[in-house]
Amino acid sequence: MINTIIKKITYPVILSGLFYRIVKTMFLQIGKGRIVIRKTILHQIYFCAVEILLLLGTIGIIFGALVIIQSLAQLSKVGGSEALGQFLVVIIIRELGPMITAIIVILHSGTAIATEVGYMTVLGDIRAITMRGIDPIHFVAVPRLLGLTIGMLSLLIYFDVVALLGGFLVSWFFTGIPFYNFIMNVATIIGGDDIMIGFIKAAFFAAIIVVICIFRGFGVEGKITKLPVAISRSAIECFLFILIVDIIISAIFYL
Repeated sequence: MINTIIKKITYPVILSGLFYRIVKTMFLQIGKGRIVIRKTILHQIYFCAVEILLLLGTIGIIFGALVIIQSLAQLSKVGGSEALGQFLVVIIIRELGPMITAIIVILHSGTAIATEVGYMTVLGDIRAITMRGIDPIHFVAVPRLLGLTIGMLSLLIYFDVVALLGGFLVSWFFTGIPFYNFIMNVATIIGGDDIMIGFIKAAFFAAIIVVICIFRGFGVEGKITKLPVAISRSAIECFLFILIVDIIISAIFYL
């Protein structure tokens, strides 16, 4: 019981140490295995971002529409329909954009990373890489961190744009607001801080996903029966840590 409590307390410290090692390795071994690393980064960007554009776009339109429908229902009671742009900025760009994007990436790419690294550990690929004098952190973790971070930032921009367009379509249908007026309303409300905070959240979320999934993949310890448990734990832990970090970042900038 005591050992379990200690492990849970020290777990964030262990993850922080792994993240520090990944970043340190990224700078210390820059240029080594450039072709392989670049190929892995591009593959990660394609798998993380390009393959889920249709899914994320559909979800963005749905959420943008839902936000507008609920906002119209509430604002019309107090005569504040002109505040639709502000609601979109606050709810989508500050909160829903980074969070929904992160959840989709966890389900699509995070679990895939945990599975891939887990199989590499079980089949002895990690051991073989180490015996050849190659740092598995540099070969496995660094390109996935870079690729997933680039993919997350790109997907965040994509989700925000699609959600805003979806919100416009619904607001135009119900209120007849012209596209120019809608865009100008959003543009006057959105600030540099909103965009910066969205990017900060996306970068932190990407780091959390990669570090946890890499850690769980390395921790399979040669037993393939532990792989499903590692995958499920990585997804749950990613979601939990993202919620905590999201609250902390929002509290720092908005309270």
